[in-house]
Amino acid sequence: MKSYKWHELSGPEVAQLSGETDVAILPIGCVEMHGPHLPTGTDAWTAEGMAVMIAERESAVVLPTLFYNINDEMMCYPGTISISPELMLRLYEEICSEAARNGFRRIVLLVGHGGSEHVTDFFQHSLLQRREHVRLGYGVFRIYYPSLVQLAAQQFESGEESGGHGGEVETSFVLHFRPDLVHQGMLPADADGPYLDKSIPGATYFVDWIRRVPRGYHGRPDLATPEKGKAAATAIADHCAQIVRQIKAFDLEHDR
Repeated sequence: MKSYKWHELSGPEVAQLSGETDVAILPIGCVEMHGPHLPTGTDAWTAEGMAVMIAERESAVVLPTLFYNINDEMMCYPGTISISPELMLRLYEEICSEAARNGFRRIVLLVGHGGSEHVTDFFQHSLLQRREHVRLGYGVFRIYYPSLVQLAAQQFESGEESGGHGGEVETSFVLHFRPDLVHQGMLPADADGPYLDKSIPGATYFVDWIRRVPRGYHGRPDLATPEKGKAAATAIADHCAQIVRQIKAFDLEHDR
């Protein structure tokens, strides 16, 4: 089977692929606790799996997955590695410019970690403000695929709670992509993970998640199955492939 992962290809193979497509997908995850049953790399493994599924549908190279990310609100839990927004911004700039230098002028930031969409949006704004995308000749597009879970909502039993952190959806995804890393037997007998209301509903602010998600996960991961993960991932990958098709048709020269 053909590999679409940059780091699994030789240099000449990367160059050959750049002649077939100018799209590069950067899977963006994190390292943080997702309850006692999931790996700390849950968001990264899922983003990488989703990126490969998209590339199989719409030709693209998949850049090496970003495991490190901002997640200071999760620092109250063991296993979290939190990176500053300033460093992440610089890293996005370096990775995208290097992908463009290799011939991939349309870079898709495939965000699987909640909160990363804010920094990636700021990155896009900074490129526009400095006209860097014009000077360097590439475009950066962002897809936050967790917001697309409703495309397969009928697969899940726990309703609004299904999309919660480490809950039914995320556990189903990892059961599909990396079943060897899921340990549902580590869940308590009462597996429901509560999600507490904000103290100030009308304001946006960041606090340690232990104040809102005391178990380190949210929802009903005990309801997860690999079949649900496969069905949901397929629906989302199909939709994202359509978005990538539109990105391929987008005129990058329009703003020049």
